[in-house]
Amino acid sequence: MARQLHTLLQTLVMFSAFNIRTGLYLLFITISMTSCIVVADYGPPGRDGKAFYGIDYDVDPPYSYWDNNPGIPSSPFFGEYYRSHPGIYDFEYFLNKHEYWFGTYQVFINEGAPGELMGEPGADGEDTYLMLICNDEGFYFRNGESWDCVHRHSDGSITAELDYGEFRFKVLMSKTNTTMRPTLNLPKITL
Repeated sequence: MARQLHTLLQTLVMFSAFNIRTGLYLLFITISMTSCIVVADYGPPGRDGKAFYGIDYDVDPPYSYWDNNPGIPSSPFFGEYYRSHPGIYDFEYFLNKHEYWFGTYQVFINEGAPGELMGEPGADGEDTYLMLICNDEGFYFRNGESWDCVHRHSDGSITAELDYGEFRFKVLMSKTNTTMRPTLNLPKITL
């Protein structure tokens, strides 16, 4: 009986030493593998840029101005930018009681960049600006740069489109008169 007890004890000691070694080995493998795993935590996206729109003139102020952009007040100041939502808006500006330009302008926003690794937020989108110059000859883009973004078509219509940082817009317009195209819109500005 003592011999059997001794054999049983030897087996238990050998078995527990094997389990301790195996357990330590498994623990070491688990720790080394988890230290190699990196959880990619992305930060929040950047804020979208804001859009601004305004009207101005170069020589003579327009006789009247109208658009359907709810961000533009009923009596806007020339040369002022107003916060606008992105979208396509109709406009008209009269040169006199009979002749006027009409068309659409599109206001864009620049979206914020996606979030970056390690929880860093993405870059904010750049603000966009469009100043519609109510000129007798139609729209032109006024900036220090010389971009060829205004195209005059053979029918007299104008397309102006630019997508460069803070200058992101599209304007389509034509010149007419009240005999050819009567207007039903009440102007926001009348001089």
